Amino acid sequence: MATVRAIATKIQNDILAGHFDSSLDRYRLIPKSTPNTQPKSLLELWDLWVGSLDLPECTLANHYRWTRVMMAKANPGLTDTNWLTKSELSARTYKDRLSLIRSCCKWGLAKGLIATNPYENIKLRKADSKEIKPFRDSEIRQIIQGFNDLFPHYTAFVIFLLATGVRTSEAIGLRWSHLDFPKGEIIIKESLPKDPTGNGYTRIRKETKTGNIRYLSMSADLQYLLVSLRPQKVEPDGLVFKTPEGCIIDADNFRSRYWTLVLKHCQIPYRKPYTTRHTMGSHAIEQGIPVTGVAYLLGHKNSRMVIETYGHMVNRPELPDIPIGRGN
Repeated sequence: MATVRAIATKIQNDILAGHFDSSLDRYRLIPKSTPNTQPKSLLELWDLWVGSLDLPECTLANHYRWTRVMMAKANPGLTDTNWLTKSELSARTYKDRLSLIRSCCKWGLAKGLIATNPYENIKLRKADSKEIKPFRDSEIRQIIQGFNDLFPHYTAFVIFLLATGVRTSEAIGLRWSHLDFPKGEIIIKESLPKDPTGNGYTRIRKETKTGNIRYLSMSADLQYLLVSLRPQKVEPDGLVFKTPEGCIIDADNFRSRYWTLVLKHCQIPYRKPYTTRHTMGSHAIEQGIPVTGVAYLLGHKNSRMVIETYGHMVNRPELPDIPIGRGN
């Protein structure tokens, strides 16, 4: 039964990712033989391990792919760790790749292909604490006006990001069927990120990052905006936000060709479009919405991320009254 459940889960994931194998060959039980050759490098061990996992293409195209690219460039020996520990990876990327390499070596150790796991006790890097700088009210008004002046087609898209705090891929993938105007609700249930197995431009529809479905209430202003965008003949599966040519918005192109220029035009210090998400979250905290409520609005599974990100804003105490006097 455990094997059946594992195969069913694999099929379900492939369907969601758009890589279902209709021939079913991918899902048949094939005994995996133990490699009969001893790997001479970490790259050879990696390829043996990844080959034993039988992962879908969409998974291989992410961290597995980039870890292998980095490994192939350095071509380390089985016990050489300097190529990773002396790299200039960010703390998050370093953690992800170290975790995969540890699992690879753990598998090799269990198979008798290596004598030790040199990555087992390597410590993680401490992430640099970066100050989050959400947009102030004056900056929000400037950005909206800046888009009205330079690229009015994208003004509604930017307002939606600022007002809802949704992930960019969720806004890009928003369909008209996800807007319930009688109830005044926006249903966030899907995203439209880039397909990691594609050519860099193709996108794949999938569930939200955390798999959650959330219902966001439209404010009067937001409802007015969305109604003004609604075409006379609504296609339920049609996208709410598109390029002027009617194509899917590409997040990278939007950032480089429009977002960056508007911030420069407004003389606002550059922050990524993702800052719109922090802006909504910080405003929610400042207006007294409970941490659990903010977590729901942002689509987190729990409040941990909200506390880690905005904890300095929650119940911030005032300095004690010290008799320093005004003339001293």
